[in-house]
Amino acid sequence: MEKVASGFVRNSASLGGNLVMAQRNHFPSDIATVLVVGSLVNLMNGLKSEEITMEEFLRRTELDSKSILVSVKILDWDRIMSISAGTKMKLLFETYRSAPRPLGNALPYLNAALMAKISRCVSSNGMVVSDCRFAFGAYGTKHAIRATKVEEFLTGKVVSVDVLYEAVMLLRSIVVLDDDTSYPAYRSSFAAGFLFEFFSHLVEGNAKSPNGYVNGYSTLMSPARHLDHSKVSTLLTSGKQEVELNKQYHPVGELLAKSGAVIQACVVDYDMENLEPPIYL
Repeated sequence: MEKVASGFVRNSASLGGNLVMAQRNHFPSDIATVLVVGSLVNLMNGLKSEEITMEEFLRRTELDSKSILVSVKILDWDRIMSISAGTKMKLLFETYRSAPRPLGNALPYLNAALMAKISRCVSSNGMVVSDCRFAFGAYGTKHAIRATKVEEFLTGKVVSVDVLYEAVMLLRSIVVLDDDTSYPAYRSSFAAGFLFEFFSHLVEGNAKSPNGYVNGYSTLMSPARHLDHSKVSTLLTSGKQEVELNKQYHPVGELLAKSGAVIQACVVDYDMENLEPPIYL
């Protein structure tokens, strides 16, 4: 929540107003994308009350003046995980946001909320995805969406480079931007990057991808040789700049007092002494 708008906006705005703006005006809301992963919306129209998912709420036609957003119910994942504690599952949940500025009033290029329930595979050392929900929004569409095809593809599979590669390719075909959206390739690349970052720590370090690349390095130089990260130099580059100081151009660069400000302050003090006392009526 600290990355949504600014402190002033968060203190004066409301959750319902943000969601209604996303539903009626297609506002690129970060909160709506997060709630698409798992929340229910309670609506009331006249005497009729209904409870629908956040995704259904965003897909509906614009709310009229007779409709009221009563409440938003967020699923209690801690309670859900405690019920299935015997299976030794682990809940992963992360939110992502790309914008011109990390904090403040900068509309996002793309935002995402990823959730997955994983457990240790019995037949291997990998992790099995028991359930997952992925939401992406603010990339040029009218509202946030669930990547249901990617969810169905990953559910029940062991997380590996091959599986993750197929999931990323499938996601790129789902997150399609409108024609009039700015920076289309730049925005869509964030979705694939966020999904890879979410699952990358579950992939074994010596795994090999279908195209021969893992973490930016090529493993095609030797078919039977896996990548040894300890022997590969980092891709980061370093730089150094030295600035030599001398007094060749002294006093250029010295801190100087603002004489104009001092003179102005003296004039104000002199005028204050000559002011007549105020008259009260």
